[in-house]
Amino acid sequence: MNMYTKPEYRRKGIAYKTLDILVEESKAKGISAISLEATDMGRPLYEKYGFVKLNDEMELTE
Repeated sequence: MNMYTKPEYRRKGIAYKTLDILVEESKAKGISAISLEATDMGRPLYEKYGFVKLNDEMELTE
């Protein structure tokens, strides 16, 4: 799955809220590990949410 926010909608919390919904739904379904690949532009969003950078991907550590 890819997540992209059009420039005119950025910095409004839309991507963060979408990510939150996806993570919470995943946890509700019993998924206990989430990892992803992030662009340089997207990395701050994921870090703010709690993902940490590994070698080539990021992982949510909760």
